[in-house]
Amino acid sequence: MKSLNIDVILPWEIGLIIVLISLVLIFFGVRQGKTKHDDFDNIPLTKATTKIFFGSVLLIFGFIQLLPLLKDI
Repeated sequence: MKSLNIDVILPWEIGLIIVLISLVLIFFGVRQGKTKHDDFDNIPLTKATTKIFFGSVLLIFGFIQLLPLLKDI
């Protein structure tokens, strides 16, 4: 069986924190995307798609950091 050659660079505890932060980012991005912004004075600083994109990238990175836990099971 060949390896994917993915290296873990942070401990799994930090990977778990990254996963939780990414889930919060995705949640707020989806919630922000459902609202309509008609007033130009209250435009959000970042778009909902940006939050969802960075949340997804962080989620993948966090799950890679959690790979050592799967090896121990």
